[in-house]
Amino acid sequence: MKKELTEHKYLLQPGFIIVYHEPMMIYGVVGSGIFIGLWDEKKEYSGCCCYLYPHTIEKEKSTGFYGNVAIRWLIKKMRENGSQIQNLKALLMGGATLNNSKIGQENIHIAKEILNKFKIEIVSTDIGGKMGRKFIYETQTGHSITYKTNKLRKSDWFPYPNS
Repeated sequence: MKKELTEHKYLLQPGFIIVYHEPMMIYGVVGSGIFIGLWDEKKEYSGCCCYLYPHTIEKEKSTGFYGNVAIRWLIKKMRENGSQIQNLKALLMGGATLNNSKIGQENIHIAKEILNKFKIEIVSTDIGGKMGRKFIYETQTGHSITYKTNKLRKSDWFPYPNS
């Protein structure tokens, strides 16, 4: 039996990682950064991360702002919460090329590389291109909505003002 979606909403900012067992709407914005949602299809819950940079080898910079740190930590936490790798499905959003920078492509590459290493299937992507994205992700089902945008306005964002 599916749990009803509650009023739980969370703005996932860059550098943050969340694993949550109750239904929740995760929302945020990515440009060249990447949002990854890992959905456990057996346990019907998700973990998510949002990072800005592909990798770091400096121990003092090992934070969720870096893909090689954030993705591995997210997978570790999902496993600690009882998920088995074969039950995880991944969703990727972001990685836009902004201001002729290659960081978006590097962010996409590190995500695919690590998920492939762990044999986690990528079931949905909205990556690359030249536009940023606003997203809403539902943690219980792994469903998402992505809006591509050239400009962000507070008035057209979720949760909507006056709602």
